[in-house]
Amino acid sequence: MKKSIFFFAILLFLFSGCARVFQVKVDSLNGGNLAPGTTFAIMPGNQNVTADDLQFREFAGYLSNALKLNGYIPADDASRPDIEVYLSYGMGSAVQHVYSYNVPVYGQTGVHEYSFANTTTTASGGTTTFTNTVVSPDYGVTGYTTQTDTYTTYPKYIIIDAYDARGVAQGGQMKQIFKTSISADGKSQQLRKVLPFMLAASAKYIGTNTGEELKLGVSEDADIVTIIKTGMTGK
Repeated sequence: MKKSIFFFAILLFLFSGCARVFQVKVDSLNGGNLAPGTTFAIMPGNQNVTADDLQFREFAGYLSNALKLNGYIPADDASRPDIEVYLSYGMGSAVQHVYSYNVPVYGQTGVHEYSFANTTTTASGGTTTFTNTVVSPDYGVTGYTTQTDTYTTYPKYIIIDAYDARGVAQGGQMKQIFKTSISADGKSQQLRKVLPFMLAASAKYIGTNTGEELKLGVSEDADIVTIIKTGMTGK
């Protein structure tokens, strides 16, 4: 019983520290620096999605928390922000991946012989020796066979486009301020589950100029994930 409890405790210790890491890619362009305290309003960027859409409102809340980390402020009047941020998101078609691996084949690799002698005394007082030889097969890896398997992933994306809304108020056209593209590729088919992790991993790069596509990762139990989901630290 004590051994079972000890073994269970070891397993609990090992697996409790194995938090999943979400991998994403982010590519961001910036067309002009914004002053600290710039106000924003988030608008739906997907076709046929309205601002009242429940999924959009949830995702926009995550994005709002990310923008606030970078010094932006939600506009008190959503119709008169400094910038309008258009949020687009989605998931592409399933992609099937094929991979191969080697599996060992076990069989007889040879034989092992050993002999032993047995001496007996005859009725006349003499001795007779018998020698016996035993042949025993040896087993091990005789080769390898190649097997093929498949797995499926689902590409997910977030596009964040920001425009200067002040130009419209002055009778002009909106100028694009920044564009941030975030993508992830994994086995999960749940965009709702993965999207906050995508924003958490790339939060500090939203609205910046990355210069190139960056590969980033975030642990599922990182503080930044709590901030994106709730707007509050986990402390």
